[in-house]
Amino acid sequence: MSSHQIDKFKWNTLVNNSINGLIYAQSDLLDSLADNWAAVIVGDYEAILPIPYRKKWGLNYSYTVPFVQQLGLIGNLEATQLAEIKSQIQKKFRYGTIQLNSGNATLANHFRAIPKPNMYLSLQQPFSVLNNTFKKEISKISIKLIADKWIYNKTIHAKDCINLYRRMQGHKMKHIKAYEFERLFRFCIENKNPNLQYYTRAVQNAAGEICSVILLLRDNKRIYNIINASTSEGRQAGANYLLYYECLKEFSELPLLFDFEGSSIPGIASFYNKFNPLKEFYFLWHYNAMPFPFSLIP
Repeated sequence: MSSHQIDKFKWNTLVNNSINGLIYAQSDLLDSLADNWAAVIVGDYEAILPIPYRKKWGLNYSYTVPFVQQLGLIGNLEATQLAEIKSQIQKKFRYGTIQLNSGNATLANHFRAIPKPNMYLSLQQPFSVLNNTFKKEISKISIKLIADKWIYNKTIHAKDCINLYRRMQGHKMKHIKAYEFERLFRFCIENKNPNLQYYTRAVQNAAGEICSVILLLRDNKRIYNIINASTSEGRQAGANYLLYYECLKEFSELPLLFDFEGSSIPGIASFYNKFNPLKEFYFLWHYNAMPFPFSLIP
């Protein structure tokens, strides 16, 4: 079913009410960030599976949308329906990659999808309790930077946050085009859904220069770590320690999870692990159901 035919109220209600219904599957976010998207819908929105797609050489193929970590099946599904779901997807989208969420282990096993790590922690506790579980260097570095007049800024503009991220990380993200960064920016400033929010935060040095930034999205379950970057000065000083220290302090005691969004990159994973997060896995299902010889394409 095309996204234009979907009952958005029923769709978003299921996403909001399902444990594994994360912000990435909200219709407003997909409308903003994806080139196109369609969905498999079981019954009267008993279960849904969004499928972002593109077209090339007359072929519809599924793809992973920048800034969208996991989608997958949301809702209730009988095990006997898995083969039918797979058949429906591959009939319309003969090639591509689909992201399954952390609640889709059975589906992932059936599809032979590859597990990818994610990390999160509960914010529903006082910051003093949270901080006691962190590695001591986090508070040590943060307190030193505060003493040196570094500050936590809650008023950085989304455009400045995204621009610094592109400047610092763009060479590693060449698959993300300028218009896709613009889509994220437009979503942040134009979204009218009161259940979806964004926050931008920064750490500035004593001279007022921005050295580290973060862009977060929020729904009724989690705060999502979408963008994070530091300048060379920020990395040398440990500005990210202060940024996450203050950020987690700001949002502590909310009935939400803080979702670090990964990572498979050893250096980033090592940094996140210093906050003593819990672990989960989402899954990437890459497939090729095209006829020979196109079936040889990896």
